[in-house]
Amino acid sequence: MPNLLSVVDAVERIRARAACLPQEMVPLKESAGRALAVEVIADHDLPPFDNSAMDGYAVHSVDLLGATPELPISLDADVTILAGPGEAPALPPGRAMRIMTGAPLPPGADAVVPVERTARDGEGHVLF
Repeated sequence: MPNLLSVVDAVERIRARAACLPQEMVPLKESAGRALAVEVIADHDLPPFDNSAMDGYAVHSVDLLGATPELPISLDADVTILAGPGEAPALPPGRAMRIMTGAPLPPGADAVVPVERTARDGEGHVLF
């Protein structure tokens, strides 16, 4: 069997023969497919509040400990938080709030359960 290179030796050989390209400034429209030479850091958050990345239910994760498909946990959810700026009401323990994509997270919530992972019972409760 021929002598095979280790991964480490192969990477070292590639790096020894590869040349670093110089940094250059290009207009944003011409930058597609290029790599940044330095890290870019925004000077402010956008949006300027913690928000939900999906439609679902804002919850306290401890309220759902032990939930399974066979033994779901039921929580009341009678508040809906719509997308956009604004303040959401605080989430009390033992409750959930329906939340839309882009809506501000309510104070106290530490998780959002996707709507597809829930079900509603006939009495207005959400099953997790």
